[in-house]
Amino acid sequence: MTSRTSGSDHDLPLAEAAGLPPPAPRSTRKLILLGLGIVLAVVLLAVLGAGLDGPALHAAAARVPPGVWAAGVLGILVSYALRAARLHAEWRPRTQARYGDCLQLFVLHNAAVSLLPLRSGELGYAWWLLRRWQVPLTESLASLLWLRLQDAVVLALLALAGLSPLPGWWGPALAAAVALAAALLLPPLWRRWQAALPDPANDGAATPSGAGWRARVQQGLRKIAQALRSSRGGWRAWVFCVANWMLKLLVAALLLQAIGPLDLAAAWRGALGGEWAAVLPVQGPAGLGTYEAGVWAGALLGGAAGGGGSGAVTASSVVGAALIVHLLWLATSAASALLAWLWAARRSENPL
Repeated sequence: MTSRTSGSDHDLPLAEAAGLPPPAPRSTRKLILLGLGIVLAVVLLAVLGAGLDGPALHAAAARVPPGVWAAGVLGILVSYALRAARLHAEWRPRTQARYGDCLQLFVLHNAAVSLLPLRSGELGYAWWLLRRWQVPLTESLASLLWLRLQDAVVLALLALAGLSPLPGWWGPALAAAVALAAALLLPPLWRRWQAALPDPANDGAATPSGAGWRARVQQGLRKIAQALRSSRGGWRAWVFCVANWMLKLLVAALLLQAIGPLDLAAAWRGALGGEWAAVLPVQGPAGLGTYEAGVWAGALLGGAAGGGGSGAVTASSVVGAALIVHLLWLATSAASALLAWLWAARRSENPL
């Protein structure tokens, strides 16, 4: 029997006819991507962090008042609550899910995505929905696709607002205005667009297993259209999504400003750059390296300006501040997941 782990049955004859080696197994590809991610993280941190002064960075972090750190952690936790409310808006009408269940789902899923390599933690979302509420895999994957598309739409609008050369608080204020407009206008606009999508139920039968790539692409597009046509939280999901991103970016920007030599406008653009770095196909472990490079690139956009006499703006100083903010986010994510796990164990529930 021909093994399926080396790619599709059509790949081997084509490779042999072209005189090429057979495609690598999926496990080998994942190991290659993981290795590339590790190398990328090391190279980015080494290049951008060259000249990083550890004691000076520690002193800069120590000068931040404890209340600012506490407010940062509180802001992260509130953003978790908003994400959970977004899930609750989607799944409560379908499964009678409690808010606490959705909060547990998000915390565990978020930690898995943040800490596991190659975003393999995304699979935990579908697994948890199947174990908890017997949600079919096709439905959970459609939900995950919708969550990521919704994130991309909101983050793109905030990024466009972040391109403005406005100084100080004016940049985040413009983003807040854009966010408010998005929360008010996106739900009705999206409903009208949904109504214009073709109904996959009236679009022919399933694609045969031996169909060509064009038929498979069309079938995939029909599935995406079906996912987008479904009601997934309505206007509440949009409001929670916009509020989450505004809060998350503002917390990151304020912490970057407090630690590093950036004014608020540059720190806001840096926070946006760090989030957009997550879409890169190759990621370092836990996003290390790529997030910091994204913050540096975002801060440079439009010209990074120093703030409050905190020193010259250099790659190493920005990357150092971004690294501290990133580690705070990872620590909060891991601690929240551990608490969710312990809470589930105390209630004699299986969190997975």
